[in-house]
Amino acid sequence: MNIKKLIYVFKLTLPIATAYIPLGLALGAFVVSSGIDWFFAPLAALIIFAGSIEFLVVSFILFDLPLITIAWTTLVVNFRHIFYGLSFPLTSLSHPLQKIYGVFALTDETYAITCVGDNTKLDGVSITLLQIISHIWWVGATCIGALLGTFLPSSITGFEFALTAMFLTLAIDAARKSAENKLIFYALISGVLAWCVEFYFIKSSFLFIGLLCYLILVSKDYRNEQNMEYIDV
Repeated sequence: MNIKKLIYVFKLTLPIATAYIPLGLALGAFVVSSGIDWFFAPLAALIIFAGSIEFLVVSFILFDLPLITIAWTTLVVNFRHIFYGLSFPLTSLSHPLQKIYGVFALTDETYAITCVGDNTKLDGVSITLLQIISHIWWVGATCIGALLGTFLPSSITGFEFALTAMFLTLAIDAARKSAENKLIFYALISGVLAWCVEFYFIKSSFLFIGLLCYLILVSKDYRNEQNMEYIDV
């Protein structure tokens, strides 16, 4: 490995850092403001390394959600990673430890860099470096956020909204660029159904029911599109 390669890969991670740093700071502060020990934030960032799930884990701990809800939520939220694995250049990673870490550290951001555009020709060492540096950005940001959170007064709250704000922004942007708003309609249906089930039937089931309903509706459309393509052929 040479310095030029390290500098090149480091520059590739800078766009990732612009997302990881503010979210990591918010996660660290959120952990502390929720009454959890500060070291849980960098530890979770190191071991779990899945931003959206890490925010949800705090809620899982605080609300003592049932295991089936935690397992299902984790599966649905990270289900897309199954498809990432189909095109991730795992064969470029020669050492078994590289392969294991490559699968573990596969995130939306590192996948976008390694599998899209000019960077698809990155060698195994560069891919591993990219993932390690990105991981460091995330762990470092959450650690700093947690430490800063210990100095903040308990009256300051709302850090958990950082991830919601990011997804809301992405959803609005996607809706503005979409020719149809069917997915937003599906989200509304899922939300209303989940609220009804939560309020009238099963407590602590909102997330589970909402994600399940949305998954069924989206899968239905995908199935219909596949059938139409089959008929056209």
